[in-house]
Formats: sequence, C-alpha cells, structure tokens
Amino acid sequence: MSILDQLSSQVGDRTEKANRKVAAECLAEPELLAEIAEGLGSSNAALVGDCAEVLTEVAAECREWVAPYAEELAELLGHKKTRVRWEATHALALVAEFASHVITDVVPQLGEMVHRDRSVIVRDYAVDAVGNYAKLGAPAAHDAYPVLAEALRAWKGKHAAHALEGLLNVVQVLPRLAAEIRALAEPFVEDRRARVRKAAEALMRATGG
Repeated sequence: MSILDQLSSQVGDRTEKANRKVAAECLAEPELLAEIAEGLGSSNAALVGDCAEVLTEVAAECREWVAPYAEELAELLGHKKTRVRWEATHALALVAEFASHVITDVVPQLGEMVHRDRSVIVRDYAVDAVGNYAKLGAPAAHDAYPVLAEALRAWKGKHAAHALEGLLNVVQVLPRLAAEIRALAEPFVEDRRARVRKAAEALMRATGG
C-alpha cells in the first residue's frame, strides 16, 4: 500500500490520528518523504493538506529532512484551501533556516499574506517564516526587517508577539538597527498579553533599553 493511501482523507479519518501515524512512519523511514512531497502536487486538496501536515509534523522533529521540499511547499502559499496554506506556511516557518534560497524568493509573498490572508493561523506562520529567515545573516535580516516591522501593527497588533520575536532575530544580526527596533518594541512592554510583553521585554534588553 502506498504511504499516500494511509493518509486521513484516504482512510476516512476525520481526526489527525492517521496523519500522525504516517508522520511517525516517515520519521522511521525518511525515504517515504519523497512520496509525501509528490502528493503536494495532487489536484485533491484534502490529500494535499494531509501531505503538508505530515511534512509539518516531520519538520517539527527533523527540519533538515523536510527542507529539500521547501520549493514544493512554497508553491502552495496561494492555495485556495486555508488548511493547505496554513500547513505549508507552518512547514516553511520550521525549515526556513535550512531553505534560505526558497524563502528569499517568497519573502514579499509572505509579507502580502500577513496583510491579506483571511486566516489568523496562516498570518502567524507567515510572520514566523520571515522571522526565522532573519537569522541567516545580514541580507536575510535586511529583507525581513520591513516585513516584521509592518507585521507588528497589522490587524491591530494581533501578530505582535510573532513579529517581536522575529525582530529579536533581526537585531541580533543587525545591531545597527537597535535604536529603531527598541522604539518599535517599547509600546508593547505593558501589553495585556503575556507573550507580547515577554517578547517586547526581550527586545528591550537586547537593544539596551
């Protein structure tokens, strides 16, 4: 039986159990990932979502195993199905540090998604992908900075924690931006959300504030 035939949509499983089982199989036999990646090109949106979910699960454990399929995942960023977009974006966020050549090309698209995608989850992962990409050196941090700065106040600050965490990566690579980034973080130090406060405080410490 093909590994694709064991996915949730193919066995009638309405939970995540079948996909998690497949992910465990792929962690035990990583050569199976090639077939999962092929499934990303299916015309069956449910199957595509399953495959993207499995890659996300595997990437959470072994990012370098999923990084070779980053290009195929990036092609799903504009998919009409929200589930496909959020799994693909999540997987890309996890492998960003191992797939710089792919993320470089889609940073503008990820920035657009932060402003336009109707899914909060997709937008969160888009910010995370850009933030993780910022760790990869000055050129990456330079490209990531304006996207993260805009994400900070997008949707009335809904993604502030993710953006602040990404900006910490930027300032660690580009300390010359410390004053600018400190000014961005300062209004969030007393935010009502604990994660936002924690991220803002970390940025203030990192920038000498």
